[in-house]
Amino acid sequence: MKIGITCGGIGVYASGAFVQASARAAERAGFAHYWLPDHVVQFAEYPESVYPYAAGSGQELPTQSDEAPLQFGDDSYANTDPANPLADPVIGMAWAAAATSGIELGTNILVLPQRNPVVLAKALATLDSFCGGRVVLGVGVGWAKEEFEACGVDFATRGKRTDAAIGALRVLWTQKTSTHTGAFGSFTGAYSYPKPARAAGIPILIGGESKAAMRRVARLGDGWLPYNLPVENAGTVIAELKAMTQDAGRDPLRLRIIKIVYANAGLDDLKRYRDAGVTEFNVASSGELPLDVPGIESQFSAWAEYLVAPVAALELAQ
Repeated sequence: MKIGITCGGIGVYASGAFVQASARAAERAGFAHYWLPDHVVQFAEYPESVYPYAAGSGQELPTQSDEAPLQFGDDSYANTDPANPLADPVIGMAWAAAATSGIELGTNILVLPQRNPVVLAKALATLDSFCGGRVVLGVGVGWAKEEFEACGVDFATRGKRTDAAIGALRVLWTQKTSTHTGAFGSFTGAYSYPKPARAAGIPILIGGESKAAMRRVARLGDGWLPYNLPVENAGTVIAELKAMTQDAGRDPLRLRIIKIVYANAGLDDLKRYRDAGVTEFNVASSGELPLDVPGIESQFSAWAEYLVAPVAALELAQ
């Protein structure tokens, strides 16, 4: 099995130097993918919104320093300081791509309905063509109404906008001359080049644990990025997702199911997730990384020993 890392792009970790140093260290340590989060703008308060991840990832919370930019135990919003820098994930992926050669680069997750899909398709296709087919697009519908209003996008139609955007991205990446008709934008005979390095386009994985999110994975996604998925529920939920995918006329065995876990995840729980149908993992760093290069490399060396190697061996146990 493969394991990735989410550690850059936020707070003190939102610098080009850290993104490149940590991406290089992650690749050397054997991590398979490097992920960056997304919010276009943030607010001190969200009176019109409900933070959907207050329940955590479904595992024991890690011990965290008060200085960690994301506080996983916070029930209002994990990024407790709205002035914490939050780097644009596409720019961050490009910065990481320039420092690495093989690791996949992903967004976890990008709030898709806030973006113009035609513009986003060009940016991601360019990056994918430059880095040899290493981009993974993780998307979600978003949860903060205040952020949508700041972007000038209707919050109530975010699900429909996400579906339409996925359709637009697919045709722009795969058709020589692209045509798309939708309620939120249409184009005919559009030439969008360069194309991604892979003929099928960039993989699109979908986040969220709601029934609507799971139906979207089943109909449109190349995979699922669950966060709040307790291990005791994982088998039932993933079986339901696979049944939905089968009902949609698609092969559920082709789905990448990448579970977000904390660095304190125990091997027994990882095995249980594997047995439930999880195909890969993504470690959400808890703010334990230092900023100096020797310290970054030391932490990744430790993770290589107690996370990467055991997870890689899980596949042999199947």
